[in-house]
Amino acid sequence: MLDQLQSEDFLPLIGQSCRFQSQQQPEVELRIQSVRQKPLSQVPGWETTQRTPFVVELVAGDTASLLVDAVGRLQLPATADLPERVLDNVWISRTGAMGRDRSYCYFQLPFN
Repeated sequence: MLDQLQSEDFLPLIGQSCRFQSQQQPEVELRIQSVRQKPLSQVPGWETTQRTPFVVELVAGDTASLLVDAVGRLQLPATADLPERVLDNVWISRTGAMGRDRSYCYFQLPFN
């Protein structure tokens, strides 16, 4: 299922909360902050046969302060057009605050 997702699938979810569960950490609530296309990450020559790589940026309160990188299950909320979905074996990675509010934890969910 992960290989079928497109950046457009996440656009209606911006601003909504989702739940991330991994074996290493307790469940964390994340808010989908943005979706960014990463066309320069595309393998040369695959532009017409593969999706454009993208990153879903996520933010959490300080309850996620111990979470750095993890593989787990992401529960996405329902939208007007789609039911609630569960993505298994997703990898999220912690990113620096870099000028953002340091009282939050920032993560990215990359799709190549």
